Amino acid sequence: MKLHLLPIAAAAFLGQAAFAQNTLSEAGSLMLFHEFDNRAGVANLITVTNTANGDATTDTIDVEYVYRARVQRVGSQDVLVNCLETNRTRRLTPNDTLSLLTANDNPNYTQGYLYVFAKSRSTGQAIKFDKLIGNNLVIDGLGAFDYSVNPVVFKAGAALAAGAATDVDSDGIRDLNGNEYAMAADEILIPRFLGQSTRSGTSAAGYTSDLILVNLTGGTQFDAILDFLVYNDNEEPLSAQYQFRCWSKSSLLSISGVFSNEFLLSTNHAVNEIPGANYVKTGWIRIDGNVAYSTNTQVQDPAFLAVLVEKIGPFKAADLPFAAGTQSNGDLLPQSINGDNN
Repeated sequence: MKLHLLPIAAAAFLGQAAFAQNTLSEAGSLMLFHEFDNRAGVANLITVTNTANGDATTDTIDVEYVYRARVQRVGSQDVLVNCLETNRTRRLTPNDTLSLLTANDNPNYTQGYLYVFAKSRSTGQAIKFDKLIGNNLVIDGLGAFDYSVNPVVFKAGAALAAGAATDVDSDGIRDLNGNEYAMAADEILIPRFLGQSTRSGTSAAGYTSDLILVNLTGGTQFDAILDFLVYNDNEEPLSAQYQFRCWSKSSLLSISGVFSNEFLLSTNHAVNEIPGANYVKTGWIRIDGNVAYSTNTQVQDPAFLAVLVEKIGPFKAADLPFAAGTQSNGDLLPQSINGDNN
């Protein structure tokens, strides 16, 4: 009986958690959305809101949407592409909110990520306008909520005046270096994962979570290698590495077998955890950048974003992870094999 009840109870919890956010962010000038998903049967709704409530002359802002595609649908096949870019610009008046279906806004590509930033209506330059908030909602083909996550929000550099151009080094790249925009995290901390299983069926649905990764250092020509320190429920450390380019959405089991429930049961785990369901193991993840490299350049300790989408059978939930430290080598988004030299 217990073997059947835990997935059902957990799935019900995840269904509720999809509507909750446990962190508070302030409005900013640039927002990074970890995913867009235009696959058949999926509806992805991106919302951007201008929270400025002043005069229409001063508080109306242009917002540029930059889609970065990793997967393109060609006929019946998914083809990997090299972080190809599609741009859109929308104008938001004070207190305006705009929700867009990504398949309608960017129908040429299947999966990837996007970022948006405020820019001047007169010059088209990226500017400091720390008034933007947003949300990413994924909906399945039956019209049911799948999961919802807020973007990572970056304020413009503290030394910049409101309305000032953020491209301090005039290279056309959004630098996450503390001068143009706030710095990216040094490490990503994910407080929990469930031991992964491939069981199927409605009463014993498997745990098959996905980890979404975005490389923020080097640019489109760079591969990133990340170091994983994975702790079981008895503080025992396990290690793994993963390499990707641009953007990745991969199952935990495809990243490493250390996430397997069967493997976790073979470690020096806490036999009484989860209390009442000790046949399902848990752990947590610390991720740090190792190196990003192109055919010409290496950058140590790259910046990145990681978001875990937990799945139990047909149910999903996700939230922004926690962060430790900051680093100044994040960029959106160089095209050269040399990365950003400024």
